[in-house]
Amino acid sequence: MKRFLTATILVAAGSIGLVGCGSGSPGGPGVDTNKGKSNTQTGTDDQTFTLSVPSIQNRIKQGETNQYTIGINRGRNFDQDVTIKLEGLPKGVTADPSMPVIKHGDKEVKIAMKAANDAALGEHTIKVIGHPAKGPDATNQFTLHVDKK
Repeated sequence: MKRFLTATILVAAGSIGLVGCGSGSPGGPGVDTNKGKSNTQTGTDDQTFTLSVPSIQNRIKQGETNQYTIGINRGRNFDQDVTIKLEGLPKGVTADPSMPVIKHGDKEVKIAMKAANDAALGEHTIKVIGHPAKGPDATNQFTLHVDKK
């Protein structure tokens, strides 16, 4: 009888531990914090955008000029022009145009990058910032390798 009573108490205590006391916030992988809310949207938000950057090996030699493409993925209702700014260009590497604009009807912009004869060698992370007239910026980045002439 003692064993049965002890087992029953342990099962009851374990059940309380599994259920919890109902306080605190949800967390952990797989928790749905939007219960009761519609969440059928996939991809880019209606009023926002994302930027795509060169994804293949991006190499430039000192003294060369290469062309790179920055693309835009627009939400359904995003139709603004987006000004592109490049941060982290290595010493001796310039972009033309220096502040390109992806017009509201365009899907990309081409940028010519020129490495001077004495451009800094090595691997450099280039941050791409897209700035719309209204709303938050979008960012992305890619790696540019500057090789010896």
